[in-house]
Amino acid sequence: MRLFSRVHDWVTDRVSSVDAARTTPDDDPLVTDGGSSQSAGEDAPAVTVEREESTETEHDTGETASDGVTDTDETVGDDPTEGDPDEELNVDDDLLLDSIGSPVFMIDTDGEIVAWNEEVAALTGVDDETALGSTDPGALFYADDTDRTLAQKVLAAPERADESFDVRLRDPELLVYADDERVLDPTDETHYCEVTARPLFEDGEFVAVVQTVIDNTTEVRRRESIEGLVAEIQTTLQALMAGELDARASFVDEHDCLESDVVDVTEDLNQTAATFEETAADVDDRARELRGGVERANDAARRIARTVGDQNELLEEGVSEMQTFSASMEEVAATAEQVDRAATQARDAAVDGTETSEDARAATEEVTEIGEELVDSVTRLGDRMDEIEEVVEVISEVADQTNLLALNANIEAARAGDEGDGFAVVAEEVKSLADETRRHTEEITTNIEQLQSETDETVAAAEQSREQIDHAAEQIEDVLTTFEEIADAIDEAADGIAEVSRATDDQAATVEELTSTIEDVRERSNETEDAARDIVAATERQDDAVDDLTDRVADLRGRTDGGRRGAHDAD
Repeated sequence: MRLFSRVHDWVTDRVSSVDAARTTPDDDPLVTDGGSSQSAGEDAPAVTVEREESTETEHDTGETASDGVTDTDETVGDDPTEGDPDEELNVDDDLLLDSIGSPVFMIDTDGEIVAWNEEVAALTGVDDETALGSTDPGALFYADDTDRTLAQKVLAAPERADESFDVRLRDPELLVYADDERVLDPTDETHYCEVTARPLFEDGEFVAVVQTVIDNTTEVRRRESIEGLVAEIQTTLQALMAGELDARASFVDEHDCLESDVVDVTEDLNQTAATFEETAADVDDRARELRGGVERANDAARRIARTVGDQNELLEEGVSEMQTFSASMEEVAATAEQVDRAATQARDAAVDGTETSEDARAATEEVTEIGEELVDSVTRLGDRMDEIEEVVEVISEVADQTNLLALNANIEAARAGDEGDGFAVVAEEVKSLADETRRHTEEITTNIEQLQSETDETVAAAEQSREQIDHAAEQIEDVLTTFEEIADAIDEAADGIAEVSRATDDQAATVEELTSTIEDVRERSNETEDAARDIVAATERQDDAVDDLTDRVADLRGRTDGGRRGAHDAD
């Protein structure tokens, strides 16, 4: 009775410690019953209940047994009735073992089962009547009757069972051994148990081995469910990271041992995955739209760059042509100045002729001004050239008439004899001036024709006109009757030539301003061309970035589509 009471106390203390350890990690579903935390996805070790065995107080040191085992009857716990056997509690041994609440059995040194409580009977499906007296508890516990219980192993080597049978030595001082076992109940349901066994000594003599069984099935199944849940979440996350955006987690708690909020993690993950898949699809669509916009912008920038380049080339050509035109205008101005001087000389000669009663009117030469279509000022210059051409024609006609008049004067001088010699000299001088005027007129005509040719090449559109100076023709109809009319004509021609000279100078200045303006536009065009190139480069870089984004999204989505297509093709 006293031995069973001590066994009751020791086993009850052990079960209480295990229960306390089990309640510790309830707040965290990933904490084992031993209190150690394990992260999701790591291989969790088999569930074991680690606890510190309560140290049995040894009131009597007694004698020392061999091999260091304490020779005392107090090694299994305190007994308040020790020293007075008559005061032991009158409690049935079976009732004591049944009150423990956990499967417990005990074998004596002959290997015969001497105690078998209700819990172990319920676990194995073997009642105490069948078990008591049996010498093979392994056959009652395991389907393979060759397997031995931990109690049998401790019986064979009570002080070295850990070395002989590869079991754990839980408490070296009390020789408490532990091991993990799987036990089939009568319904063939597997129970995951931790078993402990220890040798019992009575007055220093080895008398029995007691084995307790802690059923950890709920904890193991909970751990396996958590591991399965974590593995499913990991697999789903890895699939999502690999581009399988349609991957979804699926988990069934077969033993219904997890809280609903823990199982709901899969639903939360699936919702997040669905949102991510929709977001990736939206990003893909937006990236494609952005790529189209960037391509259009890139094309537009390239067209702008080409247009600016073409415009710059045209401006370069325009500057070159205007510089050539400006040089031609300077030549025209120089020639006009020469004509102006010749006209002045003709006017002076006409004045001299007036003093000798012969007035002559000089004529101006015809000048055609060819203007360039690109600017209004060049067009006005063409109009002035036309007026000059008309004047030149008048001058030419005046020169012809003057020659004719001089001829008639010579004839009249010849008729007059010696008295007409002075008149003949004047007539000869007038003829000489008329010839010189005609030569200058021809030179002006040549220069104007050259200017007209150059203007035609520059603007590709020129206007040429020639008008007769009617009022000058009317003034010289009676040139044979008076040299004064010749003088008036020469004055008019001289004034016209002076006007042409002034107009030519003005047009030359205008051409210079126009050339400067075109050069400024060309510089601005060069800056615009550089800016257009920068825009093209920027759009190309943006296009590359969008291409990279599109490729990444397409690759992310394509791996899912490709995986499905591959599976489909395999089918």
